[in-house]
Amino acid sequence: MMKRLAKITVLLGLLGSLAACTNDMGLGDVELSTKVYSKKKKTKKVKKVKKVKKAKKGNQKGDQKLKLIKKYTGFSSPTAMAIDKENNLYVSNWGGDSVTKISSNGEKSKFVTGMSSPAGLAFDKSGNLYVSDYSADVILKVDKNGKKTTFANNLSTPTGISFDKAGNLLVTNRGSDEIVSIDPQGKKTIVSNKMQTPVGVVEDSQGNLFVTNYGGSVLKIDTNKQVSVFSKGFARPGVGIDITAKGEIIAADNGGDCVRRIAKDGSTKVIADKIGGCVGVRAHNDQLYVSSWSDGAVYVYSLN
Repeated sequence: MMKRLAKITVLLGLLGSLAACTNDMGLGDVELSTKVYSKKKKTKKVKKVKKVKKAKKGNQKGDQKLKLIKKYTGFSSPTAMAIDKENNLYVSNWGGDSVTKISSNGEKSKFVTGMSSPAGLAFDKSGNLYVSDYSADVILKVDKNGKKTTFANNLSTPTGISFDKAGNLLVTNRGSDEIVSIDPQGKKTIVSNKMQTPVGVVEDSQGNLFVTNYGGSVLKIDTNKQVSVFSKGFARPGVGIDITAKGEIIAADNGGDCVRRIAKDGSTKVIADKIGGCVGVRAHNDQLYVSSWSDGAVYVYSLN
């Protein structure tokens, strides 16, 4: 009897170990956070994935998928993308501690190296590239020649970044559940601390902010800094969120391996799917750039 009980105990231990090894593709895997790995969160996460898959299956015929026109490969966990005035593409290599530059004629080169898990990318009006250094808790400023300096420090795992209309850098402080605004002189202001593991942020033409939360929703921060849930139509939002020239909000669904367009009422439609480990998006002119961790690639789709 005692031997049987011992075998059952060992078996239960093995099953528990297997359950703990469940792997999600995204920035949540890098950091051992109780918010991501608690049993309660796991249960909720599975339910959300099931709901999204059902909705996706029911809407497949009505969803208009974008046409894939190009694919760049050879990246190491590509996370964010940015495009300069000369139409050169820049990609942050989370796993390669570098930023890759792809010229307008397709030539690839290392633009800047020596970082710790580079995540978000954004250009200012003068053509300087800003990089959120996730593991070092800083924002780096890189000039046109690839020379880097520290623009802001003492952050908390900064992830997605973007500039607002006033020229301030918006930063998702993933580790402290904050959105931080940094002016050109480096002064930091907390915009909101009512997030749920924020990883991406963008401002619309009216001054409202939209935030992707790895915890499972997209939030809206209005001009009065009031926070509300804008969309729940995601399995797990990724770093990428952007607004097209037509004013459409597009965001990565990391948990659903797809990209979703969000309507004004918060409902979503899948516009690009079967993107393993979908993390980043960038809308530029008539094209949408999407990064995939699963195959280390950046897909380019036509928005027309």
